[in-house]
Amino acid sequence: MKKTYFALAIILTVAALLRIPLVAQGFFAFTYDQGRDFLAVSQIVETHKIPLIGPTTGLQGIFYGPWWYYFLVPLFLITNGNPTGIALAFSVIGIINVFLFFFLIKKITGSDLAALGVAAIAAMSSVFLTSSSQIWSPSLVLPLMLLYVYSLVKIFEKHTKLWFFLLGLSSALVMESGAAFGIVLIISTFIAFIFFSKDFFRKNLIFFFLGLMLIFLPRIIFELRHNFLITKSTVDWLSHPRVYQEKLNILQRFFIRIDLFDWNLAQTFTRSNKILTLIPILAIVLGLKLSKFKLLKNKLFKFLSILTIIILLGFTIYPDALWDYYLVGLPQIALTIFAISIAHLLSYAKKLAISILTLTIILGFNTQLLSPFLITWLGDGAIYRNQKMVMDYIASQKPQNYSFYAYTPAIFDYPFDYIVDWYARRGLIEKPKSMQKSFYLVIRDKSNKKYFNEGWYGDKTRDKTQVIDKKEFPGDLLLEKHIRND
Repeated sequence: MKKTYFALAIILTVAALLRIPLVAQGFFAFTYDQGRDFLAVSQIVETHKIPLIGPTTGLQGIFYGPWWYYFLVPLFLITNGNPTGIALAFSVIGIINVFLFFFLIKKITGSDLAALGVAAIAAMSSVFLTSSSQIWSPSLVLPLMLLYVYSLVKIFEKHTKLWFFLLGLSSALVMESGAAFGIVLIISTFIAFIFFSKDFFRKNLIFFFLGLMLIFLPRIIFELRHNFLITKSTVDWLSHPRVYQEKLNILQRFFIRIDLFDWNLAQTFTRSNKILTLIPILAIVLGLKLSKFKLLKNKLFKFLSILTIIILLGFTIYPDALWDYYLVGLPQIALTIFAISIAHLLSYAKKLAISILTLTIILGFNTQLLSPFLITWLGDGAIYRNQKMVMDYIASQKPQNYSFYAYTPAIFDYPFDYIVDWYARRGLIEKPKSMQKSFYLVIRDKSNKKYFNEGWYGDKTRDKTQVIDKKEFPGDLLLEKHIRND
C-alpha cells in the first residue's frame, strides 16, 4: 500500500511539473474566447446581475448555458480577475483530475497497477495537459467525465435515485462545457440504455432527466422570457443545416471521423503517433481473446464500448466539419476502457499486461518533464505572457490622456480590452480615453502586414501622426506610440 501511494505521489509530482511552471510564467492562451468571457464575468461581478445564458456557440443564435460563467465567478473573485491566477486554478484542477482518476480506476478494476498506469498516462497526456492550461469551458469536460463514469459504476452496483440524478447532472454539465460532445454524449447515453434495459429502464430513470433539467433550468427560463429564441435557431439549423466544409456523403464522413478518433487516441496515449495507437488497442483485443470474451461481462466495459461506437456514429451523421476539440471527453472514456482491459489481462497474462502498460507509458512520456522550467518557444500574440509584456511596458510609461487601439485579424480584440480594463482597475494605468492626441497602437501578427492591407492602420493614423516610440515584443507583437499632428 505504501509503495502504491509513493508511486502516486511521484505521478502527481510529474503532473504538477508539466502544468504549473509553464502556466505560472504566463504561457497559456488568452484569445478571443478568454477575453470575451473575462469581460462578461467582470460585468457580472460588478453589476451582480445573474445571466441565464452563457457565450455563443459556433452556430448563430445558439448559446451555451450560464454555468461556465457561474464557475468562473468565484475564481475571478479569489484571484481579483488575474488571468494567471485563474489559469493556475485550471492546472490544479488538472492535477486533481489525475488524482481522482487513480481512485476511480482502482475502484473499477481493483488493481493498483492498472490505476497507477492510467494515472501516469493521464499525467503526461497532451490532451489532459491542454485542458489543464486552457481557460475555456471544454477544459471542464474531462473532470466532469469522472463523475459521469463513477455514476455509471454506482448505477450498476445499486440503482439508487442519487446516481441516476448525478448521471443526468454530469451529462448536462458536459454539454454546457463542450456543446458538441455533450449533445452527442446525452443522446448516445440514452441509446446505450437500451442495451442495459434491466439496469436503466426502471422508475428511478426519471431522476436522470431531473438532473438534466436542473442544469437546463436557466436556459429554459431564458427561452420563456425571449420567445424561445434558442429553440427557434436550433430548429432552423436542424431543418437547414449550414455546411461550411466540402459536402461529403455519410461514408466519406465515417472514414474521416475514424481518422479523427484515431488522432484523439494518439494524443491521449502516444504523443500524437497514430500508428502506435495499435498498442493500447492490442491490450483490448488480447483482453477479449485470452478471456474468451469474458471481458464483455464487465458491464462498464461493455457500456463504454457501446457508447463510443454510438458517439462515432452520431458524429458521422453530423454533416459539417468536426474539430478535434469536439471529442474533448473521449480520452477519459478511452483510458477507462484501456484500464479495464489491462486489469483483466493481468489475470490471464500478467507479464504481457505489464509489458503493454509499461510500453504505453514510455510512448506517452512527455519530454518537457526533462526541463519543466525551460522555455524554448515564446508563443504568438495570443499567449498571455506576451500580451502582459506589452501592457507592462505601457504601464511603465505612466501615460495620461491617451487612447489605446489594438489590431487583431479576429477584428474584436477582447483580450486586450480585458487586460487594459484589469490594469486600470488596479490603478496600474490610467484608463484610456477616446480621440486623444497621444495614443498607442498594439498590432498582432505584424509581420504579415494585414493591418496595413486591411486599412486599419491608415484609419487610426489618418496619415497625420508621428510615431514617437516603437517596440517589438515576442509573439510577433508590435507596439507604436503616436502623437497626432492636427
